[in-house]
Amino acid sequence: MRTMVPLRTAASKAIPVAMVLMALAILVGDLRTDVVVNVGVLYIAVVLMSARIYMARGVIVVTLGCAVLTLVGYLLSPGDQWSVAAIANRFLGLAAMGSVTFLALRDKSAQQALRQAQTELAHASRLTAMGQLTASIGHEVRQPITSSIINARAALRWLDRPTPDLEEAKEALAHIVDDANRASEVLNRIRDLARKALPRQELLDVNGTVRELIELTSSEAIKNGISVKIELVEGLPPVLGDRVQLQQVILNLVVNAVEAMSETSESFRELRVSTAQTPSGDVLVEVRDSGPGVRPDGFDQLFEAFHTTKPSGLGLGLSICRSIVQAHGGQLWASANEPRGAIFHFTVPTQSGGATP
Repeated sequence: MRTMVPLRTAASKAIPVAMVLMALAILVGDLRTDVVVNVGVLYIAVVLMSARIYMARGVIVVTLGCAVLTLVGYLLSPGDQWSVAAIANRFLGLAAMGSVTFLALRDKSAQQALRQAQTELAHASRLTAMGQLTASIGHEVRQPITSSIINARAALRWLDRPTPDLEEAKEALAHIVDDANRASEVLNRIRDLARKALPRQELLDVNGTVRELIELTSSEAIKNGISVKIELVEGLPPVLGDRVQLQQVILNLVVNAVEAMSETSESFRELRVSTAQTPSGDVLVEVRDSGPGVRPDGFDQLFEAFHTTKPSGLGLGLSICRSIVQAHGGQLWASANEPRGAIFHFTVPTQSGGATP
C-alpha cells in the first residue's frame, strides 16, 4: 500500500524532463526516417511514463501531445505520405497509443479504489482500537474537567471572603485555564485519531507521538495492573509521515500488549515503550510486554490478514500496521521478549532518508 507516497516524489521530478527529451528524440528520428517506418509508435513509452506521475487529466494531455507529434512526423517525414502502408502504420500507432492510455487510466482508477478501500479499512481498525480504550479516554478527559471544577470552587471561596484574596483567586483561575487547555489537547488527539482524512505528510517528532499515545492509554493499563514505562532517546531526528497513521500503529501495538497481559495470571505485568536510532539512521520504536508471548512458529503468521488469536478479533490490526509502516518506507516485525512476552519493533526513515535495516 502506497498511500503515503505523493504523486511527485524527489525521484519522479526528473521524469517530466526525461519525457520531453524522449519525445523530441522520437520526433527527430521520425523526421529522418521514411514515412512508412512508424517511429512514432515509441511515443507509447512517453505515455506510460506520464501515467506514473500524473493524474488522469495529465495523462490525457500527454497522449494528445504525442498524437500531435505523431501527425507532425507523418506530414514532414520523407516519402509518400498518402501510401496505404504509411496511412495504415500511422493509424495503428495512434490506435495503440489510445489503447495504452485507456489501460493506464483504468489501472490508475483501480489503484485509487484500492487505496480508498485500504484507507476505510485502516480507519475502521483505528476506531476499533479506540473503542477498546473508551474507559481510558474517558478518564483522560474527566481528569482535567474535575480539576477545573475544584479550582473554580476554590476561586469562588477566595473571592467570597470578607476581604477577597485576589492573588489566590488568580492562581486558581490560572489552573482552570491550564486544565481547560489539557482537556482541549486530549480532545484534539481523540478527534485526530477518529477522523477519516487523506494521508498527510509532515515532519514528526516520534517521541512526542509516543507520549501522546501513552497519555491516552496509561489509565487502561493501570486499571489492568500493568506498569507502564517509556524510554525515549532524546534528540531523534524528525521523520516524514502521517501523524495519525503512525499513531494508529503505536495504538494498535499498545492495545494488543495490554490485552495480552490482561489475560495472564502473572503478577508482574509491564508495558515498555522505547525509541532509539538505528545505525543506518532510521528511528526505531519498540513495544515490549510481559504477556504470554508468541509461539516460535507463529511469528510468520502474525502479520497475515485475518490471522488472529483473539476470539472476537478480525485479524486486521497488525496487517494494517505493517502496510502503514511499509508505506512510510520502514519495516515492522516481532520477536520474543525475555523471560516472557513479545517485542514489536518498527522503523521509520528520517527526513535524511536512512536505509531501513
